[in-house]
Amino acid sequence: MRSQAMFFKARVGDKLADPVLQENLGKAKSKFVDARARAVAEYERDEGADFESLREAGRAIRNRTLANLDVWLETFEQKAGERGAQVKYARDGEEICRLVVEIARRHGVTKVVKSKSMLSEEAGLNKALAEAGIQPVETDLGEYILQINDNEPPSHIIAPAFHKSKEEVAELFTRTHGRPKKSGIEEMTREARETLRSHFLSAGMGISGGNFLIAETGSVTLVTNEGNGRMVTTMPKVHVVITGIEKVIPTLEDFATLMRLLPRSATGQHISNYVSVLTGVKRPEDLDGPEHLYFILVDNGRASLLGTEFQEMLRCIRCGACMNHCPVYQTVGGHAYGWVYPGPMGSVLTPLYTGIANALDLPHAATLCGQCSVVCPVKIPLPELLRGLREKQVDMDLRPKSERLALRLWGWVARRPSLYGLAAKLAVRYLNWLAEGRDRIPLLGIAPEWTKGRDFPAPQGRTFRELYAERRRREGR
Repeated sequence: MRSQAMFFKARVGDKLADPVLQENLGKAKSKFVDARARAVAEYERDEGADFESLREAGRAIRNRTLANLDVWLETFEQKAGERGAQVKYARDGEEICRLVVEIARRHGVTKVVKSKSMLSEEAGLNKALAEAGIQPVETDLGEYILQINDNEPPSHIIAPAFHKSKEEVAELFTRTHGRPKKSGIEEMTREARETLRSHFLSAGMGISGGNFLIAETGSVTLVTNEGNGRMVTTMPKVHVVITGIEKVIPTLEDFATLMRLLPRSATGQHISNYVSVLTGVKRPEDLDGPEHLYFILVDNGRASLLGTEFQEMLRCIRCGACMNHCPVYQTVGGHAYGWVYPGPMGSVLTPLYTGIANALDLPHAATLCGQCSVVCPVKIPLPELLRGLREKQVDMDLRPKSERLALRLWGWVARRPSLYGLAAKLAVRYLNWLAEGRDRIPLLGIAPEWTKGRDFPAPQGRTFRELYAERRRREGR
């Protein structure tokens, strides 16, 4: 998927002006937030355990894995190979596409059914398959809706069609399937199921992502609320798993710990409807399963983060909690971010994977309120990482000269307390003069981009420095 992150500002303007999108986002805004809060409260009440301790355990598992990532990948490759799977590595999206097309041609595949895979979105795999004469069919309901809507990209990593209303989907199904329009969710779901069933039965290959790779058993785990994941991974003769190298974890016990975090953080469930642990190819005594199993483990910028100040981002387990709680994402939706990953996680990952210069606005697409880090199940300090990317932009001279000069001037003044105090007094007087008795004031063209949609509260009372100085005098210091 080609990044459009450099057009973030223009996209935001379009999304804010879209009344249908704003209505849909408003309806869905608190759905995941409230569900997570309930799930956390029930966990602490019913199990008598501290959810923060569970988050710390998840953080420790991911850190332990990343500290020896090469060892765990080698262990996984060995164990998967012992169970009949083939493990391949891909440097980038182009190599993912090449490997998948090669596998499909080797087995004479002309149709592929897909379970949800964000890495296939990174690679633009559907387009590559179509160009090779291989029909890709998305079977996750949200992804299917987007595919039949002119291959629209997902707007959320858990709920891809998060931005669409029931009425929009009903109209889309009527146009695509040629059936009478339905109004009920269950009716529309059944219609999609009936349409997709023939594809499950006729596809020669299934492609899935992987929530985690288990090193000790060579297994891949899939966590989903739809049965399509099991259809994709058991019915076709060939199963291809595409996932990032950072998804490996050491043991099944580690998986059990992370599974107490993932569904609660993602959808507010104690456990997802389907949790699959898939190991090896079909054996003679097995009733179903693939005859050929391939793992494509992808770098695409991940390895370059190891050992850097951004390594903590590799702990991400793709639950979506950060975007569910982000006031920016809740207002503009996922498409404004311009690439596969939206919200706070996307504002960090997109610049790191596609280049800081290609996503200048994303590290600034956050209020730094800290909600994302508070709810992250593996304690990724997202605000700190966003600030780190902002600092990188300044160091690389990627910010406007006026902005850099203003920051240097502010820094120079801030390091001189007397001068800073004088500047604060003058600023207060100036703002009060502008206010002329009003509660809020415009900034008369100062920082025009920032103030275009904002005004500024008039100063009330004395400054902090004045209050602090008075307190010290009262205490005789």
